[in-house]
Amino acid sequence: MPNPVVPCLPRSFHYLSAARRGLMGLALLLAACQPRQSETDSATTPPVGHYEGSISLNGQPEVRAALDIRHPRVGHYEAEFTAPGVGTLGFVADTISFSNNTLQIKRPARAGQVLTLTLEGDFLRGTLALDSSKAQALLVKRGSPTPSTYRVEELPQAKGSAWLFAPADTSTPGPALALLPDQETTPAAAIWADALAREGIIVLLLPAVDSVTGPAETVRLSQALKILHGTAGADSATIGAWAVGARAALLAHLLVDDTSLRMNFLIAQNAPVSTTDRAAWRELRKRKLPVLGLYGGLGANQQAAAMRQALGGRRGNAVRAYRAGRPDLLVAGGLSPRFGTGLPADVVEWLRSR
Repeated sequence: MPNPVVPCLPRSFHYLSAARRGLMGLALLLAACQPRQSETDSATTPPVGHYEGSISLNGQPEVRAALDIRHPRVGHYEAEFTAPGVGTLGFVADTISFSNNTLQIKRPARAGQVLTLTLEGDFLRGTLALDSSKAQALLVKRGSPTPSTYRVEELPQAKGSAWLFAPADTSTPGPALALLPDQETTPAAAIWADALAREGIIVLLLPAVDSVTGPAETVRLSQALKILHGTAGADSATIGAWAVGARAALLAHLLVDDTSLRMNFLIAQNAPVSTTDRAAWRELRKRKLPVLGLYGGLGANQQAAAMRQALGGRRGNAVRAYRAGRPDLLVAGGLSPRFGTGLPADVVEWLRSR
C-alpha cells in the first residue's frame, strides 16, 4: 500500500481565545507550510502538559512554580501559571505564542509580566519578566495538565480593553463585580482579579481612565453591569462594583442620584469622605446598600475612621484599614508584592456574606 499522505503543518502558531463575546473571533495565524524536516526541527504546537519547577531572581531563594498548558478544544490553547509561595504571581492567559520551540505567555492586563520559555525535551527553560526585572525559570513536565481554575477573556473597548475573569465551574452562582482602578492602583488590579477569580468570584476589570465625570461613569458602569448580568455563573442578586479613590466617591453620588444603576453592593478602596461625599455615603446607608471600605497607605487609619462615621454601624457595612499596605493594599518585597495581612480573605468573606 502506498504511504498515507500527511498534510504538512505550519512551523509556528499564535493562539487566541475562541470566546471574545462576539467582539473578537478566533485568531489562528499560520506561517507558510514547510517541507518535511529532520527530527530536530521545532515543535509545531504548544507542549500541552503540567510542568513543575522553580523561579529565582538575583540570588534570592528559589520559589516553587507550576505551569499548565491546556488544549481544551480544537484551535484553542490556554495556560495557567502558579507560584504557591507568592500568590500574587499567578495568572491565567488566554493567549499563547509558540514559535521555533519558544513559548511566550503574557499576563492579562499586566503588560510587564511575560513568561518566555524554550522547549528542551521535557523541560521548559527561560525567564519571567516582572516589569523591570527578570526571574530565571526552569520547569519540567510532570504529566497531564490540571483542570482550569478560571477563564479570562479580553473585551476591547474604545479606551483600552476590559478583561473578564470568570471561574471555570459555573454550576454554583456566585458574586460578580466590576473593578474600576485608578492610575495608581492599575498595576495591582490584575493581581486582585486573579485572586478573586480563584475564589469563585467573577471580576470584570475595566481600564483606568483619566477623567472622572458623572455621565461617562454612568455609561461605563451600566455597560459593565449588563456584561456581568449576562455572564454564566453570576448571581443576579449579588452584583456590584469595586471602585478606587475619587471614582469610588463619585459612584456613591451616582447610586444616590440614578436609580437605574442597580447594584447589590459597593467596595470603596481609599475613598475620600469630604463634606459633600459624607451625605452620599449616609444616604447609601439609609438605602441599606452594603458597603465595604478598604484603606491602605499613608493616612489609612484616619480615612477609615471618617468612612466608619459616615456609614455608621449598619449590619452589612464594614471598614478596614491595613497599616502595612500600600494604596493598592499590597506589601512590597521579594519577587512580587504580597497581599496585606488578612487579604484577600477579608474581601472574599465579606462578598460571600452578602
